Amino acid sequence: MCNSQKVKIAKNAEEAAYFSTNHIPYIVWLNEDNKNQSFPSGAYCVEDINDIDEAYEDRVYRRFKGIPWDIAETPRLKIREIKVEDVKRLYELYRDESITRYMEPLFEDPKQEEAYTKAYIKNVYGFYGYGMWIIESKESGQVIGRAGLEYKEGIDGQEKRVMLGADYQHKGYAYEACCAVLNYGVSVLGQIKYYVFIEKNNTASISLCMRLGFIKEDMIKRTEINRDGIKIDRAYLRYVCNMPKN
Repeated sequence: MCNSQKVKIAKNAEEAAYFSTNHIPYIVWLNEDNKNQSFPSGAYCVEDINDIDEAYEDRVYRRFKGIPWDIAETPRLKIREIKVEDVKRLYELYRDESITRYMEPLFEDPKQEEAYTKAYIKNVYGFYGYGMWIIESKESGQVIGRAGLEYKEGIDGQEKRVMLGADYQHKGYAYEACCAVLNYGVSVLGQIKYYVFIEKNNTASISLCMRLGFIKEDMIKRTEINRDGIKIDRAYLRYVCNMPKN
């Protein structure tokens, strides 16, 4: 269903404030008459009214209403934004010890993970427009993993990440999902440079990256901050890929 009729166009700060206060989806049209006005934080803005097409309006509507964006589809998979209801399924996937061998685990308390997910949707999706997404099987409708792109300070590109439940590995899903994620990054985000940071014993991820066209660049050490705010020093193989522009 098209949601274009449900998204309002705010021509000035007063209209934008009204829509924001009343939780009405809106887009600010920036122009000469309102260029010195202050608009609500996080407002969607355009300078050219012709940039507002049906797809853009639909995404604005979904963001306001808390409906996940659909990111990409492949023959077997659907990639979409996460929702809080996915957390229960993620715990089932992360139960296998092989998943957390090279990846940070979820919080022990599901309520804490749900709160983290809510904040992630608001702050990461809301600010960047991308992040870690959900991989869903089109055949079963079941969540089978996660994949996405993340901004990391200090690198001149996006970091690609992927996780598949143990029962869904070695079936080509990771390659299929990563191809879709990288294509989205190029065609929608306009990003052509991507990095992957892999621990040297993670041979499956190394093989996947090489198949995707990533090239080993060097070995680096990174200080990371986990979900509990603890700093951890880790060594990674850094792989880089420059995607062709569409």
